[in-house]
Amino acid sequence: MLRFKDRLWIASLLLLAAPAMRAAAVPVELTYKPCDGMICLPVMLADGKTHWLLLDTGNVNSWLLADTARAMHLKLDVIEQGGTKLSGIFRLGAQTVFLQKQPLSNRFLAFEKKQVGELPTGVEGALAYTFFTGRVLQIDFPHHTLSVLDAPANGLTASAAPIHLITFGKAGPPVVVGSGFSVNSRPVNAQIDTCYTGTLLVYDRAIADLGLQDAPAAGPPKFFPNTDGGVNMKEAAIDSIGFGGRVLSARPAKVYFPAPGKKFVHQPDGLFEGTVGNALFAHSVVVLDLQSMKIDVRPG
Repeated sequence: MLRFKDRLWIASLLLLAAPAMRAAAVPVELTYKPCDGMICLPVMLADGKTHWLLLDTGNVNSWLLADTARAMHLKLDVIEQGGTKLSGIFRLGAQTVFLQKQPLSNRFLAFEKKQVGELPTGVEGALAYTFFTGRVLQIDFPHHTLSVLDAPANGLTASAAPIHLITFGKAGPPVVVGSGFSVNSRPVNAQIDTCYTGTLLVYDRAIADLGLQDAPAAGPPKFFPNTDGGVNMKEAAIDSIGFGGRVLSARPAKVYFPAPGKKFVHQPDGLFEGTVGNALFAHSVVVLDLQSMKIDVRPG
């Protein structure tokens, strides 16, 4: 899903995403902090200080707040689009982040605060999925731990399913989309977005195909401040949401649909059916294998 207030899916910025460079193949396990329903990671930057960055598997670009970059005396390069300078967006170039003293490097952007909207207290940026290219992310939601591995711990189960990089809309960036999900036993391909705090958002084109057009609404629209710069979604109750034959959320399982109005949800032009978020995985361990391009969801 789109993250920023001014809908920043600018094609030229995609060139910034590059495979992460690694200095050592040492497993990392971090205890993360739940922050407004998202995942905040303690990482050390080049200034030798610990900073809190979001884990954002729904974004292609890692970034820091421009104020943080200035405090670290980093060079902020202005970005131009069609001969016009983009306001509040800068290139930082390659930056090294230390996860438990293990270095990983990738290219970063910098954003002024007005570009990213309201952030959880103390958050100064985000690590995108591209930061972990070629690695395995294992997120233990019940125990609030995140592991960065070179191979899945204990291997993958038989329910592991393929993940693909599919553009968000015909002109959008590539996002991580996993198969293996289901709604009322019907298959769903869904973006995996750790900055979406709901369970499953079903996009308009998929509602009828999944038999959800008559799903009972549950009260007024719910506001999600960290999606599309803040949007409203309709909540409904269904029988179940699952993965690989295992029920992740049973009746009355909550799903969400785009709500009309000014604060609307951007949609992926029918290229996949939905987006899954952290609330769906509250009792699970999620393995994102960005080597073999598989996702596995296990009991927590």
